Amino acid sequence: MSVTEASAGARTRHLLYLAAPAIVSVTTYLVLDLVLAARAGQPEAFWSVEGYRLTMNLAVLLRMGPLFFSGILVWPAMRARGAPWWGCALGILATPLAFAVVSGIRAAAFFPPLEAAYYATNPVVVGALGAQVATAGIGALVWRWHRAGWRSPPRGWWSWGAVIAIVAGLLTTFVAVQWDGGQHLFYPWILVYRSLFAG
Repeated sequence: MSVTEASAGARTRHLLYLAAPAIVSVTTYLVLDLVLAARAGQPEAFWSVEGYRLTMNLAVLLRMGPLFFSGILVWPAMRARGAPWWGCALGILATPLAFAVVSGIRAAAFFPPLEAAYYATNPVVVGALGAQVATAGIGALVWRWHRAGWRSPPRGWWSWGAVIAIVAGLLTTFVAVQWDGGQHLFYPWILVYRSLFAG
């Protein structure tokens, strides 16, 4: 093995080490999503209809963890491993982006490619992105507090950037999926869809 190959291998291992928390989040989301896709509409595969409902509801709730809330763990875990802030930003966006890709692929079974790609921008994707930014802000504050020492005063670990991320992320999620069921973003999203593809 040449020095160049060894160096490239070491860089790859280092990048995988830095990205491991994001990889775990994406993998967890994908496994839960595959379980849901494989078992949806198959109550006969379970011990009872109640067991089917319980299992599927639990899987949906568990899938929300990596999709909406993993930023609270991914950001500080990647920072603790030495990832730069922009690497952590990519890490927290990885799972919602995986959800967007999965949404687009599933939509491609019913719509032409451009319409399926547009579906990947749906309001739930926007809400997941906002939630990840907000939870990453919380994770960043906790990580800074831990590094400064749990007994340190707030001036040693406080970050207005993290607070802005929390507020902006929560507002985005609220508008995208919570405020009147997300209709205030859904309607403009549908209007853009119609202007692009209808007619």
